[in-house]
Amino acid sequence: MKNRPLISQVNVVLSLILLSALVMLAATAHGATPKHGGTFIFAVEGEQANLNPFLISTSDVVPIQVNLFSTLLTQDLKSNFVPSLAESYSVSGDGLTYTFHLVKNATWHDGKPFTSADVVYTLRDLYPQNPRTGTWWKPNVNVVVEAPDNLTVVLKLKQPYAPLLDLIAYPTGGPSILPKHLYEGTDMKKNPYNSKPIGTGPFMFKEWVKGSHIELVRNPNYFASGKEGKPYVDRVVFRLIPDPAGRMLALKKGDVDFVPYNAVPFEEVPELRKDPNLVIDTRGAGGATIKYLFINLRNPPVSNKMVRQAIAYAIDKRKIVDLVLLGEGKAAKSIVNSVTEWAFNPKVPDYPFNLEKANALLDKAGYPKGASGIRFKTRLLCVGGRGSDIMIAEVMRDQLKQVGIDAQIMSTDRASFSDALFMRWDFDLAIQQAATAPDPMVGLTRLLHSKNIVKAALTNSAGFSNAEVDKLLDEEYKQVSKEKRAAMWYRIQEIVMDELPYFPIYEQPVLNVHRAVWIDAITSLYGHNQSRENAYLKK
Repeated sequence: MKNRPLISQVNVVLSLILLSALVMLAATAHGATPKHGGTFIFAVEGEQANLNPFLISTSDVVPIQVNLFSTLLTQDLKSNFVPSLAESYSVSGDGLTYTFHLVKNATWHDGKPFTSADVVYTLRDLYPQNPRTGTWWKPNVNVVVEAPDNLTVVLKLKQPYAPLLDLIAYPTGGPSILPKHLYEGTDMKKNPYNSKPIGTGPFMFKEWVKGSHIELVRNPNYFASGKEGKPYVDRVVFRLIPDPAGRMLALKKGDVDFVPYNAVPFEEVPELRKDPNLVIDTRGAGGATIKYLFINLRNPPVSNKMVRQAIAYAIDKRKIVDLVLLGEGKAAKSIVNSVTEWAFNPKVPDYPFNLEKANALLDKAGYPKGASGIRFKTRLLCVGGRGSDIMIAEVMRDQLKQVGIDAQIMSTDRASFSDALFMRWDFDLAIQQAATAPDPMVGLTRLLHSKNIVKAALTNSAGFSNAEVDKLLDEEYKQVSKEKRAAMWYRIQEIVMDELPYFPIYEQPVLNVHRAVWIDAITSLYGHNQSRENAYLKK
């Protein structure tokens, strides 16, 4: 993800106006005028705990909440910022003041008007309560949020914050705006609207049948600013299908319309490509996701760095890509995805498949093979119903056994997995994916900074703590120079790839699958984690 230079108010306003016009004209590129009607059915693999974007327990909730709530900005497929609740913005020359001019006619789903007071309340009082924002927003940003009038919000920073706009537009952890009139004076974690949300988004909450589905209906008062006539579909239904085979059967039969890439078994891809009724869409890879092996540094023997490095040498990443992804992916080199070219360090400590080195390190670490050929047992946690994670676990188990490590697979459902990994830290090894974008500060700091060793979703569950890394993370985002930031991220990667709290396996290929009857199912940088306001049925 490239950094953007500070730009003038005039340029930003003109750019957003142009982008709005392009969005409105997008349908003509398909040679069709969008028509209204229909139901868009999205398959999810796990049950949700709630629908509050600041209390995310699993990433499955993101495709739902982005349809209910709005952010100030979004991003298109080329990473350009697109108006949402903010119709324009400006950035001061010193990078310390951001001014957002809000849309004039947005209302909450209950009919109450949306104003700058909602933005101020969300950013000042609610967003800092999100456990994952500890290294993004508070205390690092030191932001003062002001509202000079009902349609203007000003953010004043004490130091530059390079990825601020990317964070503002980020659907997975960025600040979706919540209604002040329903949350003020309440305990956010216990607020009843977490389960029956009121937002400003293109769809409104209708019902939640636990174990079955969540239904949203069209918001007839969706605000304008390039969104006239949207959304086009009448309903969006999120149908719970934990079983991968069941998801694929439902897709082929037409019982669901969209399966996100992280829920598509890769062994199904060749057949899916042959089906004329389906589209495999590789766009919307803005999250730059990597599949990792999380390693719990609290638990021996994997708390020993030599053991972790031995595990890395014992894993043949290329074989995993070939067997599990059928060659669709790319073996990961570092903790930063290579698509983030400015920050990616290609010269980090490397661990090519080498059983001899793995065995030597394990011997040196004090774990000799027993009579049975086993050095020790360890637990390998994975989600049984997520894409091909169970296959990765099986290949990895067989590879580790070659060096005397008995990796016992613990396959569970998504909710139980997240609870064990992030809330109880009850694992030795775990297969988990994480987005390293829109900016590594947003995507990776949550996994690397010692301040994020907290029991909350998508945080530093490995228990990694390194004073130099903490210092670099505390300083890199303040740098105006991309070159200085890159040098700092190069050093961070060198340290982490030596310590190995997380071992990158492969760069996740994005293969979202949807029924061919849909147009504009993906129009955003974040693909499956975007609203479905643009989707419409072919005539």
